[in-house]
Amino acid sequence: MKSRSLTQQAERGLLGLFILSLVWLPLPLGSNRQWPMALYVAVVWVLLALTGLLRLFGSERLPDRTAPVRTGSGWGAHLALSLLVLFTAWCAFQLSPWGYTEAPHDTRLMVLRSLGYVGMFWLVLLLVTSDRRRTALLSGMMIAGVVQAMIAIVLYSSDGRYTLMDEAFVQGLRATGTFAGPDALANYLLFALSAGVAVMLSQMGMQPAQARRRRHRLHGALEFMMSTKMIVRLMLIIMVIALVLTRSRLGNGAFFVALMLVTLWIVGRSPQLRRPAAILAASLLVIDLIVIGQWIGLSKVIERMHATELALKAEQEEAASAAASGASPPTAQRAPDMPQYREETLHERTRPLRDAMAMIEERPWTGFGAGAFYSAFTRYKVESTKFFYDHAHSDYVEIVTDTGLIGLSLLGALILLSAGRTVQLMKDRQGPHVRGVAAGCGMGIVCALLHATLDLNLQINANAAMLTVLLAVVWSAPGRHVPEPSQQPR
Repeated sequence: MKSRSLTQQAERGLLGLFILSLVWLPLPLGSNRQWPMALYVAVVWVLLALTGLLRLFGSERLPDRTAPVRTGSGWGAHLALSLLVLFTAWCAFQLSPWGYTEAPHDTRLMVLRSLGYVGMFWLVLLLVTSDRRRTALLSGMMIAGVVQAMIAIVLYSSDGRYTLMDEAFVQGLRATGTFAGPDALANYLLFALSAGVAVMLSQMGMQPAQARRRRHRLHGALEFMMSTKMIVRLMLIIMVIALVLTRSRLGNGAFFVALMLVTLWIVGRSPQLRRPAAILAASLLVIDLIVIGQWIGLSKVIERMHATELALKAEQEEAASAAASGASPPTAQRAPDMPQYREETLHERTRPLRDAMAMIEERPWTGFGAGAFYSAFTRYKVESTKFFYDHAHSDYVEIVTDTGLIGLSLLGALILLSAGRTVQLMKDRQGPHVRGVAAGCGMGIVCALLHATLDLNLQINANAAMLTVLLAVVWSAPGRHVPEPSQQPR
């Protein structure tokens, strides 16, 4: 028993280190540079190696009846991990004499990134073996999102200018946090919010039936105000504030669409989780959208959504006319030394997508090499523009141009398989913890699918890592009723 206790303590320590690495991951520009990405991959595989040694030498001496509960084992989890391994192998195959890539260096980096995601997925399946550990991991992801949100809010309020890792920042226009762009921060917050929703729903689902009785409502309300649920709720509010301050049209839209879809899904699938899910969704809409949204300027996000080419042309013509007549052109509501922000229209956002269609037609199955979009795109760019496109502004299109339909099929199968797992877990015969985890991770999957249509956020290492962890958490949850928490390893 002492050996078992030491093994469990060591595993909890490794899980804690993994959570700390998730908090650190977005700090150096979303780890979207070579050295932080390589450092993180090394950390993940060191933790995975230590976990393997613990399992090899620590649990061998334990009798079967005291072995840890491996809730993530099963053919589904192995298949999901195998799909990720196959995608990594396909990227590596493009570097071989039988493969093809136009940017070998970028393809090597993509292989290294993919190895990191494989290690993260595997590590979650090995370490997250109980409800307590699963809650700790999701809470760590939520805390990482709150840290980013607070950094973003403080920097946005500073209206400052600075340079970080050769990247110039002008704060006060749109919140960026420690990411290179506001849309990348918005996508990161979507995954952190999904983890927070999972924690919140799993806690709300644990309320006893007596608390719903009329005579216990006041006591239940006071208990809620003093519980960890209120702390989680405040964390969600902070992240929603930062999400609105990014002014990301697709990010904010994806959040509320995913929230509504998941709520409707819960209402139809889980009568026991129906009430807490409806309360959470209503509070997010009423408090965050109406009250806080109006306070911090949600109307500016809506204005961006309604921006059109015609309105921008009229603004440009007005400025040109004012300059010709000698009058001062209209300025934004910012200090004079702040650069004027030029809104990117839908036509400009989708321009690289339209040009990339020729790339897909030429090499539809194998692509031009993982990470090689920029190197190959220069030959296919039809319309000259002052905007710099190093990505396709659509994860779907860029995955196809880089790895072909083969790579998209492997990743798509992983997403669809994990989505099916969330549907399987959303049953009332499951415990409240499992149902809450399924709802939150399902929301994260929907957000990823929506935001990937017209953005490049999965090309950012920190964002892709958060999605990988959410997918792994889905497979770490037990597929059927498990013993009480007191009988599970901590």
